[in-house]
Amino acid sequence: MAEYAQDVAEVEDLVSRATDESLAGPEWALNIALCDCANASDAVCDDIVRFLQRRLQSNSPKVALLALVLTETVVKNGPPAIHSQVGSRVFLSEVAALADGSLGVDVQNQALLLIRQWADAFKGTELQAFQDVYRQLKMQGIAFPEIENDAPIFTPPSSTSIREEDYTTSAAPGRHTREQQLQKLHADLKVVQEKIKQLRDLHTRGQTGEQLEDVLDFLRQCQPRMNTLIEGGIMGKIDERTLEECLNVNDILMKTLEECSKTKMQDMMTFDSPPRVNHTAGLQQGVSDLSLNGAGTVL
Repeated sequence: MAEYAQDVAEVEDLVSRATDESLAGPEWALNIALCDCANASDAVCDDIVRFLQRRLQSNSPKVALLALVLTETVVKNGPPAIHSQVGSRVFLSEVAALADGSLGVDVQNQALLLIRQWADAFKGTELQAFQDVYRQLKMQGIAFPEIENDAPIFTPPSSTSIREEDYTTSAAPGRHTREQQLQKLHADLKVVQEKIKQLRDLHTRGQTGEQLEDVLDFLRQCQPRMNTLIEGGIMGKIDERTLEECLNVNDILMKTLEECSKTKMQDMMTFDSPPRVNHTAGLQQGVSDLSLNGAGTVL
């Protein structure tokens, strides 16, 4: 009980710090740390969502926007327990309430985009509330923002670009600064490394089942993203240090998958099979932002 109380205190602190009004933008290290807590223990997932809901009720546009971004991150990088909690009608009603524009267009657009993405992502699953909320808003005549065409839709779909102008008035519309892009990229690479470590741990323990398949689905889908990044790096589109990190992570990724394929997990390593809906609802989309645009630059 004492350990659980300590875990709850930790996630409450992370949510508070990651949505602090003084932040200039998303603090990805804190966001990923919260995802780590969710993946480490399903017991704290309901607490995480409860704290997120509290921050979504803030009257501050900055806090609400950061809370939406943080919610998006934990849905993409968290376990099914997070999806179930976020997919409750109570929580989704809080997100839908932000679509009225009372806290500004940035908060409104982010809320609407998440609702649309989640409706697409969890279509056909038991989490029916995602579809219901989306349909209700559509029936009210709400116009939803378009999902980026170059953002591959898995479950949940790729991350909404967190625009610099959401947090400062001086940035060009729809674009990150390069520093922010690289910060997000390094955070995503950290997620890949953590997932590789998790797979190795599961492999060592001889564990099978849904948790193992979740990790395998994620890492399989990381491969083309990593290849795209490396190609861009070779063309000089990302700096040498980042390219070296991508090469190292990719090397470890390939070796880990190869090692696992030589064991009883062979039948789970069908690389050309489509991802399961509930599997790709996890960490995989934490890597979706690693893709390059048509010009070869980091998105």
